[in-house]
Amino acid sequence: NARFARDPRPLDEGCACPACTTFTRAYIRHLVNQQEILGLRLLSLHNLRFLLDLVAAARLAIARGAFESWRADALARLPGPTAETS
Repeated sequence: NARFARDPRPLDEGCACPACTTFTRAYIRHLVNQQEILGLRLLSLHNLRFLLDLVAAARLAIARGAFESWRADALARLPGPTAETS
């Protein structure tokens, strides 16, 4: 996506994965565009961290007996489809 060509932010500012703490959106975009395997590895690390954190939070909510309210909050925080992705 060309809008990330000069974006100095991490993929996700609230994420502690190596991709987000070390690299910018612009650099990861560059890696992917140049078909460098590091770009795909960084995106995979980020996605795995996201899923692990999501499942850990779900487990805690289940243990507290508050899964339904957690689920509603979690879904509200996730970005929905945009005109660009639809």
